[in-house]
This record gives sequence, structure tokens and C-alpha cells, in this order.
Amino acid sequence: IVPLMATRAATFAPTRWALLGLTAALVTAAPAARANDEAENSKVTTRVTPQGEVVAQVKLAAKPAAVRAVLASAEKSHGLAPTTVDAKAEPDGSCERVKLKTRGLLEPFVVETRRCPTSTGWKETLVASKNFLEYWNEWTVQESGEGSMVIFKTRTIPNVMVPEAILLSETRRVVAKLLRNLSAAVGDR
Repeated sequence: IVPLMATRAATFAPTRWALLGLTAALVTAAPAARANDEAENSKVTTRVTPQGEVVAQVKLAAKPAAVRAVLASAEKSHGLAPTTVDAKAEPDGSCERVKLKTRGLLEPFVVETRRCPTSTGWKETLVASKNFLEYWNEWTVQESGEGSMVIFKTRTIPNVMVPEAILLSETRRVVAKLLRNLSAAVGDR
């Protein structure tokens, strides 16, 4: 008979080594990916706040109404993210209840959120997930000269054993790609 602790440790060991390998790969790939992302589209800027929020912004030639039309549907807006596997939304009063699957480490992460309109865009908050400790995002669309300024703020903490610095670096990369995809969706190059 194998003690329970030994069984858990043996079961966890391959996962721990896989996570360490993944962490090493991300640390090595992140600077190169960030350089490629910045070179690909210098209009998108990203930063991390002291509270660990990732903020990305882009100035678009498209009018705010055109940008809002693309972002109005939770399913369409999540479809712009390179990590989205599936997004289904149902009306929930003036809001939408979203069931979302995103790329995970070994299988998709599943999260349920509530996405509500605000005076300047949309705010999405966590309802339930075993894969995320914290999850929220906010879109802001403002008039800026002849076009729009779009700001995307997020705080996502997946329930994984990966250093926060790596998570934040990956989140910055993903939200930069999200805004580039939005730019393409509104016909802004």
C-alpha cells in the first residue's frame, strides 16, 4: 500500500516538471515575442500598473461607433483574442452572461463572466471558474481627433503555478494582439 502523500507527490511530479519546462520556454520566448509584437504594430502600447493590471491602448482611424459595433457582442469581442477557444453569450438583463473557454496549459480554461455596458464601453467580471483566481476586463472607447482611442484593462490570475512576472508578460502579449485584431476588424491598418 502506497501512502496517500506519496501518491499525490508522484502524480504531481510530472505536472511540476512540465510546468517548469513551460516556464523556461516562456521566459526564453517572451522577449523575442514582445520585440516582434512591438515591431509589428507600434500603435499598440501596453503597460502593467502597480496593482498588476495590464493596460493596452491603440489609436484608430475608425470612429467610436464603428469600434463599438465590433465590440458590442461578447462573442465577437472575445473572438478577437488569440487565446479564445470558444465564447457563448446569453442576455442577462442589460448585460450578457458569457461562458468562455481559453487556451490553458493542458486543456482549455473555463470561465463564466458577466459583461455589462458602461458609459464608455464594457466591463466584464468573474462569476465562476475553477481555473481563475481573479478575472476581469474593461473596454473603453473614446473619441480622439478624427478617430478613436481604445483602452483595454485586465487583471487575470489563472490558478496555475507560474510566476506572476511570466503571466503578466504573456498577458501583455495577448492583449497587444487583441488590439491589433480589433484594428484589422474595423478596417484600420
